[in-house]
Amino acid sequence: MRALGITLIAITIISCASSLPPVEPTPEMMEQADRIILTIEENPTIAYKNLQKHLGNKGFTVIQSNNKPLTLETKYRTFGPLMFGVWGSYSMKITASVNDSSIQFHARLDSGTQVENAGGKNSPVKSGWNKLVEIAKEFPHQQMYYSRN
Repeated sequence: MRALGITLIAITIISCASSLPPVEPTPEMMEQADRIILTIEENPTIAYKNLQKHLGNKGFTVIQSNNKPLTLETKYRTFGPLMFGVWGSYSMKITASVNDSSIQFHARLDSGTQVENAGGKNSPVKSGWNKLVEIAKEFPHQQMYYSRN
């Protein structure tokens, strides 16, 4: 009887878990968005070099870059404090890829958690997302889109 009760509780918890399906990119920010896409007009190679410089200006160090495909990854950078300006911090790294007419950004916390538009105002996931959006907005682009995988 006890096993049946535990099984029912487990099924209830699993069925209540929310996992949203992937969606096509949209200019409207959505819940649990985890990727930012910028459309660009400039040559991808030039955009790639400018992106490396832009991330460097934002305090990130590029540790891995590939010319084919045009991708880069930064070292973890620490931000914080989060709560009341006195405690809590997080570290995140940015991964980006440059295609013919777009740049895609996403980020991970040092815990391995994907940065996304979710969590409380002072959570590392939400704070990291806000920082990623800020960095993307400041890079020259035509249009900005959000998506989730």
